[in-house]
Amino acid sequence: MPRNNGRLAREYRRKGAKQRDEDRAQRTPQQQLALLDERLGKGIGAKKERARLQRLIDAPAKKPKKKRERKTANK
Repeated sequence: MPRNNGRLAREYRRKGAKQRDEDRAQRTPQQQLALLDERLGKGIGAKKERARLQRLIDAPAKKPKKKRERKTANK
């Protein structure tokens, strides 16, 4: 009988990663920054992630502009 431990372990990790992704998507940048502070310490580690989150906090996302339709020349 073949062993499937590797496949089962990958599936378990994949499900865990999906759950973490869903949890992260539900947090605001402020909440994510607070979570980093709680896990790592205030301002310690994850410099690039902290900078990215701070940019999102400082300049909230703007609504995307609608693309204008180009006028085509009739020949």
